Amino acid sequence: MKKFRDFESAREFVRKLKLKNTTEWQEYCKSGNKPDDIPSSPNTTYKKDFKGYGDWLGTGTVHTKQWRSFTDAREFARALNLKGNQEWREYCKSGNKPDDIPANPNTTYKKDFKGFGDWLGTGTVAPKLNLKGYKEWITYCKSGNKPDDVPANPYQTYKKDFKGMGDWLGTGTVARKNKVFRSFEPAREFARALNLKSNSEWREYCKSGEKPDDIPAAANEIYKKDFKGYGDWLGTGTVAPQDRA
Repeated sequence: MKKFRDFESAREFVRKLKLKNTTEWQEYCKSGNKPDDIPSSPNTTYKKDFKGYGDWLGTGTVHTKQWRSFTDAREFARALNLKGNQEWREYCKSGNKPDDIPANPNTTYKKDFKGFGDWLGTGTVAPKLNLKGYKEWITYCKSGNKPDDVPANPYQTYKKDFKGMGDWLGTGTVARKNKVFRSFEPAREFARALNLKSNSEWREYCKSGEKPDDIPAAANEIYKKDFKGYGDWLGTGTVAPQDRA
């Protein structure tokens, strides 16, 4: 067990460093220049005497609590390898949590916090399940095996970051609304160059796996304003009944 300097001596040493904030203190601790008898977590070592990093560093800024930056705090939390919100709560009650790591990160880091799955690093659970689609995901959620801190409805929980179930499950499938297709004329030019004879052949081509991702299978839905039937789309000259004069 390490033997540290007494609080007054340690604080005097640290103040001479003239560090401006907690971030600079953390960087200093990682630099390799810190003496072994100076603790990197003075809030834990000197619980009775520690009055915040403002007092510790001598900046004059004294707070009841001065938290680590979100990135540093999350990095610490992830290193614990906890499996869920419940284990996090138990850890916070254990007395082992540093004082500058908040028990309620969702409140402390409102702007950056994206859920306990992200906080603990368990949010990567979905891709590891090797589920093939939305239906399998729903079945998994109903199975009782899903961790409590992984949302069943990620599109509601992570509105700003959610990019579709393909991205969530790691299947690579991109929702149609998120795809970027070629404009109508270049897409039609591509389709006509295939020399397909009918809608049926077009469907078979789309299922073959050879179709570029930026060419829609359902051209009639994507290009509603410009689409005049598959005869026009494929260049066969066949005009849809509704488009005949």
